[in-house]
Amino acid sequence: MRIGYLIDTNHGAYDQPLPDPSTAANTLDAMVEEGILAEQFGFHSIQVPDRHGRTESYFGSPLNLLMILARETSRVAIGSYCLVNTLYHPMHVAEQCAIMDNISRGRLYMTWGRGFHAGYWGQFGVPPERMLGRYLENVAIIDKALRSKGERFDWDGDFYRVHDGLLSPNSYQQPRFPFWGGGQLPAAIERCGVYAESWTCDDFPILKSTWDQQAGAYRAKATEHGKEPFIVLMRKAWVADSFEQAAQQYGTHYVPEMRFYCEQGILAHHPEFDSPEKITTESAREHIVVGSPAQCRERLEQYHEELGVQYFTVQFRMVTGPSFEATREQIQRFGEEVVQPLHRKYPAPDHPAIPAACRW
Repeated sequence: MRIGYLIDTNHGAYDQPLPDPSTAANTLDAMVEEGILAEQFGFHSIQVPDRHGRTESYFGSPLNLLMILARETSRVAIGSYCLVNTLYHPMHVAEQCAIMDNISRGRLYMTWGRGFHAGYWGQFGVPPERMLGRYLENVAIIDKALRSKGERFDWDGDFYRVHDGLLSPNSYQQPRFPFWGGGQLPAAIERCGVYAESWTCDDFPILKSTWDQQAGAYRAKATEHGKEPFIVLMRKAWVADSFEQAAQQYGTHYVPEMRFYCEQGILAHHPEFDSPEKITTESAREHIVVGSPAQCRERLEQYHEELGVQYFTVQFRMVTGPSFEATREQIQRFGEEVVQPLHRKYPAPDHPAIPAACRW
């Protein structure tokens, strides 16, 4: 078992005024600092999301922050969670990733995703039709570029064209860095067993019967393609002296965000969370890693033992908070009292989903 940390690149209030230069610069610095602190206090990896076209969004593409962290860190794995491939030309992604992998000396992995936000596609003028085909072709070209090893190639596909393409430099890891697959619907989950080294899950409430079906389908597909399954689970998290204290500090930010997702229909699969008023910190207790250090460790171990999760990414700060100052304190405490004890207890994963330089 290993635990990573997700840096939320949104901050402030939804639809806030455009940040002034001083606010933007300070916010960007604070986000970089979170990554540096996460490494310092024992987190195994850093994850960065893809956010665009909103005044509360600061870093845009995860490639921007990851490039900085490739230079500012020395031990943690770094990667997206996830990059929305359909927003980019795959050769641009391959070039940026190869550079990050070299700067970090082989600590990169990348989570790929089709995306769901129509506003993102509109921001970059991407036609909304046939997104699945666009996504799969995008990943295939990135894979081909990374495996080309100095040989030029052409690609004439349904969505992208490459003429006399050459990736230079190539990735530090050979034959390429690990691919993590994003997916929440059955077909997308199974596809992760085909093109990726892992399946990554969002932080929404888990219905055990649905989980068993989805995880079972992924594991079967991965095994069918000669791969060892590897499951990554994202959870919201906050440690305090007790569950009640943690809920008081964190609930005012967690509950509105989850109610927003509920209103979009994303939680409709779970009968206990199919309407916004049902969502409270207490009702979501089993689906978040919140409480005393012992309670947080117990919850992560429960997911590991009962659901077969091998890797976690935790998120503390959301759009509206907690504050950067509180988040920095949380990174230290959660790292020292939750992450480090569990890392000492469980062996490091020796798996292709983890960069070889980070199998500690």
